[in-house]
Amino acid sequence: MAKGIVVVNEAVGELRRRPEHTSEQVSQVVLATPLKVLSSRGGGRWHRIEAPDRYEGWIRSWSVHPVSSREARAYRSGPVVEVEALVASVHERGTARSPVIREAPFGSILRRVGRSGSWIRVELPDGQKGYLHARKLLVDRKTFRARQRAGDIPSVLRTAHRFLGVPYQWGGVTAKGIDCSGLTQTVFRAHGVALPRDSKDQFRWARRETYMNREPADLPFGHLVFFGETDARVVHVGISLGEGNFLHSRGRVRINSLRPGTPGFQPELYRIFRGASPVLFQ
Repeated sequence: MAKGIVVVNEAVGELRRRPEHTSEQVSQVVLATPLKVLSSRGGGRWHRIEAPDRYEGWIRSWSVHPVSSREARAYRSGPVVEVEALVASVHERGTARSPVIREAPFGSILRRVGRSGSWIRVELPDGQKGYLHARKLLVDRKTFRARQRAGDIPSVLRTAHRFLGVPYQWGGVTAKGIDCSGLTQTVFRAHGVALPRDSKDQFRWARRETYMNREPADLPFGHLVFFGETDARVVHVGISLGEGNFLHSRGRVRINSLRPGTPGFQPELYRIFRGASPVLFQ
């Protein structure tokens, strides 16, 4: 297909810099994410796509399902459920002993088509049906109706802490592996804030939208914390926890400090600290 719309049909779709498996992974997109096809290569085996955050990359066609504009709108126009577990299993039937037909990472939004007890029946992008247990979803445990995450910093930090220990993966955005800007984007997106994909772009966004605090030892909790040799070369980002501590993905998702002499102090990052910025909720 030259142009059109596709929807991610696997747990994770890998975005690569070039249409080759050996090419660098630049980002990922999770199950049921709609993508705009810009061009195709290799007889349609690779698509250059634009993700909802306007990030571009090459994805293998086996990771996506083509849909019309009408089908793409219809998929999310009815009842939907969002995955709350870091990783959830979609089962063939409403029982944990039935075969798993797909994994669904945190933040995946799937069409809801029914319920069997505590199991929610969903439709995958290719039309296949399966079941997710309600405890894995963002639903009320009593009514089984979809609920919303709070749009405030304490809620964001609780979500961020759930990723502690997840290994670092360049271009990763899930609990199987996540990079620094993938972590901040994924966590804030879950609470209604759309950040750009890369740390350098998040830095530009923060300077445009709010302001930059340049004191590393005095960071209010919930601020984005940026690092780089210069403002034009920001290469790392985390989330401030207050009192000089911050949560970030470096080797794994962990908590470190920007206060000399404290446990977890990071002298290398302290040297290239570029500033911290608040995030505004709508």
